[in-house]
Amino acid sequence: MTEQACLHELVRDWARRTPDAPAIRFEATEWSYGELDGRAARLASHLRRMGVGRESVVGVLMERGPHLPLAILGILKAGAAYLPMDPAQPVDRLGYLMRDAGCELVVTGTSLLERVPEEAGMVCLDDPFTDRMLTQLPALDPDLPAHPDQLAYVIYTSGSTGRPKGTLVPHRGAVNLVSHMARQFSIGPGDRWLQLTNACFDVSVLEFFGALANGAALVMGSSLALLDPRSLGALMRRERVTVVSFTTAILPLLDPAELPDLRVLNVGGEQLSRFQADRWSSPRRIVNNQYGPTEVTVACTEQRHEPASGRPKPLIGHPMPGLTAHVVGPDGRELPPGGFGELLMGGVGVVRGYLGRPGLTALKFVPDPFGAAGGRLYRTGDLVRWTEEGDGLEFAGRIDTQIKLHGHRIEPGEVEEVLLAHPRVEDAVVDLYRAPEEGAQGVLVAYVTGTQVPGLAEIQAHLREVLPVYMLPGRVVVLDEIPLTRNGKVDRRALAAAAAAAVAAA
Repeated sequence: MTEQACLHELVRDWARRTPDAPAIRFEATEWSYGELDGRAARLASHLRRMGVGRESVVGVLMERGPHLPLAILGILKAGAAYLPMDPAQPVDRLGYLMRDAGCELVVTGTSLLERVPEEAGMVCLDDPFTDRMLTQLPALDPDLPAHPDQLAYVIYTSGSTGRPKGTLVPHRGAVNLVSHMARQFSIGPGDRWLQLTNACFDVSVLEFFGALANGAALVMGSSLALLDPRSLGALMRRERVTVVSFTTAILPLLDPAELPDLRVLNVGGEQLSRFQADRWSSPRRIVNNQYGPTEVTVACTEQRHEPASGRPKPLIGHPMPGLTAHVVGPDGRELPPGGFGELLMGGVGVVRGYLGRPGLTALKFVPDPFGAAGGRLYRTGDLVRWTEEGDGLEFAGRIDTQIKLHGHRIEPGEVEEVLLAHPRVEDAVVDLYRAPEEGAQGVLVAYVTGTQVPGLAEIQAHLREVLPVYMLPGRVVVLDEIPLTRNGKVDRRALAAAAAAAVAAA
């Protein structure tokens, strides 16, 4: 049964069923399922000979291209977990990740040899000697029983101590996710899923295995092709991409009318605006608003956007199959519909915890008082509520981004929601900007995008209809687009720089 399988076993099954079907497309290169699976089996055998086994952690330091999913698949077939590392990061940071994860071996490419920490062993996939050696091995998986509870990957996220923390993710939650995607959206042979996300971020897991574990083709592109909106759109048209996972900030950069083959658009990372959701929806295209932290395996709730719903912003919806959602107050009790509280997620997607951080794991992963004995819940730190109509969860922001200004507490998400209801505001972020000329407490700034964006007076008048005066922004900064970090999140440092420039120009 699928629920008892591991990610690499799902790929293997498709290789046996459709060996000649396209698995990976990258520029002028295409690998079939049979070719990919055979190469990964040989790599797995080689890794086993090097001492890699169950629960080992093996680094992946690769540029975009077919060798990247090959490395990931080969590591999983060897019974190990993969640690994705970004070639753009400093070597010192890469060394820290490897030491912290107990990773002694890295699968890499010749162009990145100088970025591999000195203490690490290496397997260089595009080295001619390695290639010849691997081709001499049988294309058979190692005789190694696999279990869905074994470790699949270790993803590092930012930590409050200034050092990143590793999240330990088993196969089971990822298998549940990609299997659900196949059932929910009929993903399978004939589909083409774009691989857009840096492998160091967990949405890439959905891209890699949403395609390869379901018999679809994984479409890859170079970093340069994916960073430029015109090149990205051209790639999607040329490859006739049918499924993508975008962060919300990408949506304004592309024209949905130019992507007629795109039938499933997963959106996540930041609040999806009603304007963009309506813009991308069509009778032939599903806009699926997804929510989920790394600690609950990529995505855990979702909602198909219905343009006729009339809501000012899309909901993050309901838990996916196998998961549960609880909205609780400060006392840990569940709140009735309409009450804002912290979202706690439970079920098959909840990961093991944080590598080498038992205290933090115990703080964030707590016993589940609402389910069966032995269950755990992850405290997301996100502020949500169930709608009073019962049609899903509404996201309101982070608990820990709450702003205190002039003695008042302000949730930025609440102000952003009202801003997005203005007909000429396409996207909005509200944050506190501190500068000497603004006073010690700073000023609330609305960063907005759109056509003919209204000025401060009109924005304040619009907000005043819903919000108390103390929640009104003192400045409006108009941007062409909301700046993003490398992982697709709002770049708040860049926002502060934009506010400083606006102050200086005033």
